[in-house]
Amino acid sequence: MLKRLPVLLIALSWLLPIQAVIAQRDTAAITYTEEAADSSDFSLKEKYKYWTRANVEEKSMFKVGLSEFGWGGFIGPFIGYQSAYERKIGIPFSFLALYRHSMTGWGNNTLGADVALRYYYALPRRVMKGKSANNLSANYFSIQSNNSWNGYRTARAPGMFNSDLQIFRSNSFSLLYGLQRRLGKYGYIDVNLGYGYRPASRNVPYENAGFFDGNFSIGIAF
Repeated sequence: MLKRLPVLLIALSWLLPIQAVIAQRDTAAITYTEEAADSSDFSLKEKYKYWTRANVEEKSMFKVGLSEFGWGGFIGPFIGYQSAYERKIGIPFSFLALYRHSMTGWGNNTLGADVALRYYYALPRRVMKGKSANNLSANYFSIQSNNSWNGYRTARAPGMFNSDLQIFRSNSFSLLYGLQRRLGKYGYIDVNLGYGYRPASRNVPYENAGFFDGNFSIGIAF
């Protein structure tokens, strides 16, 4: 056993430095992996900010977009579009003025003129963190007034329509929660959902009821 002791000591003197080198390489590999992951996360965040224009100063926006399209059974195809102008008021608030138009294959038309006050609730927190808040790409709460003029063709008999239109005017109020995002330099998407109330009027006396209100638009913005 005593004869083997010098051999063991020599072997240990060789193995310990080799083990230290291997451990150092493993640590370097782990560090590299973590740095690569951090770099990847940073790149994704930067790409998201670029596409949503999160770091771009933007206090007003004019947008034109598609709001609905499809096939409505006996009314045939339908399509709707809208144009809007939105302007920031201070940091978290904005004022929105919106015009909308939809039409069907039967020639029925709906015109709308809406105004809204939006509250982008996350922007004050961004300011407290030292981040930019001069944009309109965030989640929001909204109070909206909707005014519509609906033109319907009058029916002489089931399935028979003439060229005369009856015009009905209605107005409603909505409390909405939504999100708006910029898509690249000239695109946008705006989606909201909430509860609306439509009071009875002279033209539409049977209303006076609540309803679920949802809106969607996608298009170009300047």
